[in-house]
Amino acid sequence: MTNKHVTLDWILALIASGDTAPFYNTREWNDLREKKRKAEHNECERCRARFVYTRGETVHHKKYLRQFPQLAMDYNNLELLCKECHYNEHHAPRFEERW
Repeated sequence: MTNKHVTLDWILALIASGDTAPFYNTREWNDLREKKRKAEHNECERCRARFVYTRGETVHHKKYLRQFPQLAMDYNNLELLCKECHYNEHHAPRFEERW
């Protein structure tokens, strides 16, 4: 874990380089992530909304880091997800509604 101070310019540079991993290794991110995990009692928020209680594994950016870097440290842009919900978020096929 690094003590690098997270700034928007730094995040933008990471995105431009194609490697956002250093962001996820900062103390600031890890502190925010742990705050979210504690607030959600380590339960997946999507499962809990369906009255299923599953251990949360990943603190996920609802609006993705690469598209919305200004929300990288916004607590309200985070949700705690289990492994399956996080996988489905990134890999499940998306169906566009057409009327």
